[in-house]
Amino acid sequence: MPLRVKTADGKMHPIHSPNDFEQIFKIGYLSSLRFKDGKTQEEIEKRCAKALAKEWITSRQKWLGHYYAEEIRGTPHLDLRIDWIDEKIGYGVWTNKEIPSQAYIGEYAGILRKRAFFGRWKNNYCFDYNIGEGRSSGFVIDAQDFGNHTRFINHSFTPNLDLSSVYCDGLVHVIIFAPKPIPADTQLCYDYGEDYWKKRKNPSKI
Repeated sequence: MPLRVKTADGKMHPIHSPNDFEQIFKIGYLSSLRFKDGKTQEEIEKRCAKALAKEWITSRQKWLGHYYAEEIRGTPHLDLRIDWIDEKIGYGVWTNKEIPSQAYIGEYAGILRKRAFFGRWKNNYCFDYNIGEGRSSGFVIDAQDFGNHTRFINHSFTPNLDLSSVYCDGLVHVIIFAPKPIPADTQLCYDYGEDYWKKRKNPSKI
C-alpha cells in the first residue's frame, strides 16, 4: 500500500516496508492481530468456535467477513498519507485519492491480550474485543506499541468510516471500511463510541 508520512518537522517520508514504519513511529508494525502468547491464541480460537456454534456471531458479521476476506488476509490497496496535526491530537490519516463506497481501509491490529483494569484509561489505543455481537470477552486489542495505519485514524462525531467486528477464518477481526465514497484529500475518521469517552475529555466535534 502506498503510504507517506508527514512528521512534526514538516518532512515527508515514504513508507515502503514495515521497517520504514517502525523507524518513523518507533512501534512494531502489524498487518493483522497478534496474540500475546500461545495460551491466549488457543483460548480465543475456542471461544470463537463456541460463539459460532451458538450463533452468537451474527449473519452480518459472517457476511462482512466473507465480503472482505481477501483484504483481511492481505494488504489494502489504498493511497494514504499520515500527517502530523499537533501535540494535542498527534497524527491523522488522509486519503490522496477518492475512495469508493465499501472500500476496505484496514484491520485494527495490535496485541490481543486480557483487559487490565488498573490504568486502562491511560492507553488510548485499546479496543474492546467482543466475540459475538455486543458480547464482552475480557480481552482487548492493544495497539499502543504495535499496530498499523489504522491506529492513527482519529475520532469524529460525523465520521466517514464505519468500524465493525467480523468473522473470518475462525476468528473475529475488527475492520474499518468506507460506507460511502470519500473525496481525495479528506481526513479519515470514525466514531470511537461512548465507552471510549467515559473517563476521557470529550473532544469538540470535528
